[in-house]
Amino acid sequence: MKKYLKWLVFAAVALLVAACGNTGSTEESSSAAEAEKVIKVGATGQSFPNSYQEDGELTGFDVEVFETVAANLGYTVEWTTGGFDGLVTQLNTGKIDTIANNFAATEERAKVYQFTEPYAYAHTALGVLADSDIQSIEDLEGQTIGGVAGSNKVDIITKYIEDNGLDIEIRTYENREGPELDLEKGQIQAYVQDYAIIQSSITLKDKPFRTLEQTFSDDEVVFPFAQDEAGTALKEEFDAELEKLREDGTLAELSTKYYGEDITQP
Repeated sequence: MKKYLKWLVFAAVALLVAACGNTGSTEESSSAAEAEKVIKVGATGQSFPNSYQEDGELTGFDVEVFETVAANLGYTVEWTTGGFDGLVTQLNTGKIDTIANNFAATEERAKVYQFTEPYAYAHTALGVLADSDIQSIEDLEGQTIGGVAGSNKVDIITKYIEDNGLDIEIRTYENREGPELDLEKGQIQAYVQDYAIIQSSITLKDKPFRTLEQTFSDDEVVFPFAQDEAGTALKEEFDAELEKLREDGTLAELSTKYYGEDITQP
């Protein structure tokens, strides 16, 4: 009987120790899960040199800037790729936290989002075929300009056309590859985009384009966040880290790597 009682006591103690051990393990796993910080970000994955695929991996200027900031802040990044218009919709509905794809700060967008300090600067311009006779937007009367749907560049050029009474059609595409290909094939006569982006396509991708000197806007490139408490916290974290990257030269280095020039200064 005594041996039996001893065995019962031993078994009870063993179960208690195991239970305590499992509780500790569960608590540690729970704490680890809570400690992991995840940020969801969108990019087209088809926007050279900002976000594009290389050897099956997402890369580009905005992608690397974002991942550098996120890593320094201890975030795990979850990327979503798709058309720019669709990414904006996902940002508006809270499915992603921000967009890293040459996102320009505008008055209209400021009504919906709060922006980080700019990490780059953009200038709306037109790309045409290198051997065309086109010298200004006025030379495009009766012809077609292509651009990316949802891009502020399309809004800017559309307003210029309307304000100046020009007869020019605007054709929109899901991503940059569309207008670039159609411009090469002669299906459109110009492509509205950031000046430096068009130039990078010429110098780094050997596109047969020429960038018109005429520009239509000067924009700040930012990361947009929701106008709520969580968005404010992210904006403040990113602002502080972006300033460090600007001061230590990282932003300029990444710009030169992907653009062939420094676009991080106004």
